[in-house]
Amino acid sequence: MKYVPSLLSLPGFYMTYKDFNIKPIPGSQTWPMRHRVMYPEMSPESVILDEDTQGIHFGLFSPDGKLVSVISLFERENGHYQFRKFATDTSEQGKGYGSALLSYIIDFCQAKNARVLRCNARTSASAFYKRYGFRETDITYFKDGHDFVVMEREL
Repeated sequence: MKYVPSLLSLPGFYMTYKDFNIKPIPGSQTWPMRHRVMYPEMSPESVILDEDTQGIHFGLFSPDGKLVSVISLFERENGHYQFRKFATDTSEQGKGYGSALLSYIIDFCQAKNARVLRCNARTSASAFYKRYGFRETDITYFKDGHDFVVMEREL
């Protein structure tokens, strides 16, 4: 499966491809996947962000309507955006769904005239983000049993 940017329909923030579709979803719809994929050992409430009400949340759905991947996007100051809690169902990882959703978010931010897109990446996933033009900053930290690095991409 290959993501095709020309199929992106930004005016409606909805994108369809033969193998999946991406659309906005309520923040609460991201929580079960965030919990299951990112922090299954913690309480379900631990994946709810205080700022979820201010974010734009997207879901990638398979043709049969199954939610496969989620991401939450937050507008920051001065044309900066940050995505958080990016998760793909473990049984669907390695099939290109996460790549398609990340590509969509990059295109979405570019259409919004964003200057920079950031994320707090687990260091174990930094190579994935580098493939999409993100670079590691000098900001690192340890939280909830994981090492993180702040990564960013100029748009």
